[in-house]
Amino acid sequence: MLHTNRPILQIPKSKLEIVHDVISVCFIIVTFAYVVWAWSNLPERFPTHFDLTGKPNGWGGKGSLIFLPILSLVIYAGLTWLRRIPHQFNYLKEITPANAQEQYVIAIRMISWLKVLILLLFGYIEWMIVHSASGHEPSLGLLPVFLLALFGIIAFYIVKSIRKA
Repeated sequence: MLHTNRPILQIPKSKLEIVHDVISVCFIIVTFAYVVWAWSNLPERFPTHFDLTGKPNGWGGKGSLIFLPILSLVIYAGLTWLRRIPHQFNYLKEITPANAQEQYVIAIRMISWLKVLILLLFGYIEWMIVHSASGHEPSLGLLPVFLLALFGIIAFYIVKSIRKA
């Protein structure tokens, strides 16, 4: 559903967003570089998916290592583009000319944080896969921390949005 009655505002990027973009691009570059660096030392078949206890339950080859870095790039591009159209987002409050600027900024900040956390999470998962493929015991490690951070950011910004007029 198009929200044609909402104000269309140009929200300039904040310093925090610029920092998040730099960090995000660095994560993508490091993830691609790590795959290239590890490629020749990996076996042809290794665990690529793990259950909730950290035990492998899916196997793949080296080609499967390309999926997360490419997905990271797609998510970065998509969330960067999405940031330009906050007037099209779904909000829990009615958007009016009086509250549009503040609500759009809240939504844009949430997207900025999510972009960084998702790309960090994907980089970490890629590292876990390569680490496991290199003969180390797989474990959940920091995965619960990343998931808690993702859901925490979403909850924080939802509450912030609701509390603002």
